[in-house]
Amino acid sequence: MLYRLLLYPVLALLFAGISVAQAQTSETAAAAFKHLDEYLQANPLDFETTFDASSDGNDLYHGKGHFLIQRPNDLRTEITLGHNTYLIISDGTVLTIYDEQQHKYSQTAAPPSLAAAFGFFTGEIGIDSQVLNFMDIVDSVVSASDGTKASPVGSDTINGTACDKFTVADPSGDNTWQVWLEKGDKPLLCKLVYHSVDGPEQTNSFSWKTSPAFPADTFKFSPPAGSTKVDIGDLNLASP
Repeated sequence: MLYRLLLYPVLALLFAGISVAQAQTSETAAAAFKHLDEYLQANPLDFETTFDASSDGNDLYHGKGHFLIQRPNDLRTEITLGHNTYLIISDGTVLTIYDEQQHKYSQTAAPPSLAAAFGFFTGEIGIDSQVLNFMDIVDSVVSASDGTKASPVGSDTINGTACDKFTVADPSGDNTWQVWLEKGDKPLLCKLVYHSVDGPEQTNSFSWKTSPAFPADTFKFSPPAGSTKVDIGDLNLASP
């Protein structure tokens, strides 16, 4: 009996300490992602990223991209996959995909979000991209609307930059992200690693141009001389 009387208070204190630690951890992640979301919403974005995708240890594709973004719906992206380079421009009304090698372009009504606009291109070419999808994940973490959760897992140095590291998981646990955010006033993405039980693993590394200023015609497409407008199916986008 004495043993139980001594043990129960100890266990109560232990569980209380665990609960406090978990709450503090959750608050740290929520504050970091709120800071990130506010930055992404309020600022024009100019960044370059390299990406590599693999499955079961086998390389699938790799490439690089240069993204210019201005909320709510302006997007200009140049993507290089292997020997092919593509230009994707959306002004929120018209989405253009230009194939530099074929000197052909296609236009369609712009999807309602940045992620959907870029997703239209990646769907046509047959790759998965998590760069702009992750912006929607940030929204989910901040709003706590669907059970997507972020947890801090320490600090790390990525390409000489001091970063805070987080893990993010959707409610099912089937999709997870490892996220490295630059320490300081500008919580820029340093690195992103995506894991899925149903698809490839993708790793992105980032470099940023802070406080960019975009010319007025940045998100307008002007067909290059000699280029031809075609239907999207006639672009014959080459899968990597």
